[in-house]
Amino acid sequence: MLDQIKSLFTLIFALSFMYLLLDCDFKNKKRLYFIIPIVVVTVIIDAYVMLNYGYPRFMQLYPIIIQIPSLIVFTYASKFKIIKVLFVHLTLIALTTSVSVVAIIISGVVNPEKDVINVITCILYPLIAFVSYKYLRPTFLYMLRNAEKGWLSFCMIPITFNIIIYTYSKYSFSSTSITPKTILFASLNLLLSLSAYYLIFRNFRQTREQLTLQNEQDLLRTQISAAQVHLKSLKESQEKTIIYRHDMRHHLNLISAFLADNNIAATQKYIAEVQTTISGTVVDEYCNNYAVNLILYSYLTKAKNDQITVETQINLPENNRISDMDLCVIFSNALENAINACLHITDTKERILNIICMNKNDKLFIQITNSYQGVLEFIDDMPVTTEENHGLGTKSIAAVVQKYHGVCSFSADDKMFQSVVIL
Repeated sequence: MLDQIKSLFTLIFALSFMYLLLDCDFKNKKRLYFIIPIVVVTVIIDAYVMLNYGYPRFMQLYPIIIQIPSLIVFTYASKFKIIKVLFVHLTLIALTTSVSVVAIIISGVVNPEKDVINVITCILYPLIAFVSYKYLRPTFLYMLRNAEKGWLSFCMIPITFNIIIYTYSKYSFSSTSITPKTILFASLNLLLSLSAYYLIFRNFRQTREQLTLQNEQDLLRTQISAAQVHLKSLKESQEKTIIYRHDMRHHLNLISAFLADNNIAATQKYIAEVQTTISGTVVDEYCNNYAVNLILYSYLTKAKNDQITVETQINLPENNRISDMDLCVIFSNALENAINACLHITDTKERILNIICMNKNDKLFIQITNSYQGVLEFIDDMPVTTEENHGLGTKSIAAVVQKYHGVCSFSADDKMFQSVVIL
């Protein structure tokens, strides 16, 4: 009976682990039509093997009747490539196997009985689940979302570990006789596995730090460029202001002359011309947040120069619970994508960019809408493109949103693309 309870604990732990790491989507009806039959058939086969051939035989066939169907299901339900799903799947197998190995080692010291192994295994699962969720999941998810190379090499470590363990015990650890040789073998394999995964996660952390540093450097370069544009505009505005102040006496004299001749029409026309000229000296300020305003000024100046109609409704205070760096990541990526999309539109009158930003109920709402031309393709509610080095902007936005446990969505309707972020 304890064998079945331990198997149930293992199944719950495995399904939870895979679901949390792979961002699975089981709400899509098309996916469910594919997944449900596989699950039903798998359950029927598993029950048949268990009832007719017993638990040891069930564990011998475990890779075929459990692991392969679950890999198929999670590959279909996940948003990641199959090689990444395979690595997570193999890591999960290695992890559950390692729990059983630890249980064997502990029971060898305490009481080398089959039931003791099962009890210790069931006790260890919640602890391992907490540690994995708290400390491993963030780095794991970051690498799954951002790293594209090296996954085949990573897979070789859990493959090797699982082959060794399966060859030795067929996953039926509870039926394995606990001898000093067994404990030594289990300890050495566990030590090698932990060492290998330590190196993997060390590589993950270093890669994450490098990607984060690169993103920060790119953003700083963008901010520096935006600041240069802003300072240049301020300098030009100051120079124009000095000239207009110097010429103001001449303007007033000419207006007085028009009024003296009772030429109201000429006076009004001349005043309108002066007002238009003076308005050209004003540097636009979009919000009170200095860093974000630099980004907005840089991109929106470019948009206006490219004959894009820009509308803004931005209420962003100087201090926010969202860091300036993360806000700049959202705005710079969204605006760059929006401007690039508008530039593909031949008719300049149809180039539209609208920005709404406001705080409501302690939540920051950002909505950026732009016109586009052509056909947009979405995979798992994320826009995709075949162009090299494109499509990373929405991933960066999604990463920031996930950091603050917020919500983001991307949609396209009637030739208008909309990005919405709630933090």
